[in-house]
Amino acid sequence: VAWCVGTCASCFATEVQFGHAGAQARGDTETAAAKNKAMKEAGFHVPDSFDKLPEMISEVYANLVKDGTIVETPEAETPNVPMDYTWAKKLGMVRKP
Repeated sequence: VAWCVGTCASCFATEVQFGHAGAQARGDTETAAAKNKAMKEAGFHVPDSFDKLPEMISEVYANLVKDGTIVETPEAETPNVPMDYTWAKKLGMVRKP
């Protein structure tokens, strides 16, 4: 499941900078919409809008479980973690460094 962020850039009248590296689309093939289209054509699961991303993740996951690609296993029980270091040390629950 994939989504290229920045699809809202086309809503602005001027160029908008997205991303930590200051990336700007320099032409139609570099836009987020073009990248999402290319990923979809390459076989990625790409939702039609960002709002539908959680639904698609859930759907793809459910299908992978259904066909046996993913086998769910119960999570291990979370061990009790003492709240106080001194108390844990007295009980022998903490090893010497």
